[in-house]
Amino acid sequence: MVKEDAAHYLGHRQRLRERLDNDPRALSDYEVLELLLTYALPRKDTKPIAKEMISRFGSLGDALLADPGRIAEIPGLGESAARFWRTLHECRARQACGAIARREKFSSPEQVRDMVCARLGHLTKEEFWVILVDNQNRLISFERIFRGTVDQTAAYPREILELALRHHAGGLILVHNHPGGNPVPSSQDKALTETIARLADDLGLRLLDHIVVTSETFSSFRAQGLL
Repeated sequence: MVKEDAAHYLGHRQRLRERLDNDPRALSDYEVLELLLTYALPRKDTKPIAKEMISRFGSLGDALLADPGRIAEIPGLGESAARFWRTLHECRARQACGAIARREKFSSPEQVRDMVCARLGHLTKEEFWVILVDNQNRLISFERIFRGTVDQTAAYPREILELALRHHAGGLILVHNHPGGNPVPSSQDKALTETIARLADDLGLRLLDHIVVTSETFSSFRAQGLL
């Protein structure tokens, strides 16, 4: 009976692969996820797991962006699948950070959006990062400064500005995430930004923006006239 069940899902998996090769658009969302899961779970029937994930997270896109910790909690998955999901997130984040290698110039919040959303948008705890640029607004570095709790991170102006000076940066962009899904800056966000802007100016550094991101959207201090 075990052999028959195994043969059943292996045959189904092969048919899915053939359909993928023939016309990827013909596959439903859960079937795409089902195939992806086979790389993390090669010896399991991934169809019911894929359906459960779509039901739980709401869509294929949300499932792909799900926190690895939540992935590990799904029946049939575990730490190996969570590790696979961490790898997916890291691939997406590195692809979005391709501007580092190309030394692109930043001239608008939209140019920053994809990079920071890919790195921070899916996180369930707040993190504070800094983008450092040279005098021509070309990317020097994108570094995490602090990792916080589910709704708060500690960001200290001194450490942030010391990092900028150490890299001989001409300007900086502050970045942090709001896991709750609301990108509106808090009063603490505004106070921190005002402090760093004042100190940066004293040191001859330009504070270009402060970007707050969620899994789906972002807000820009510069665009809102807060800088």
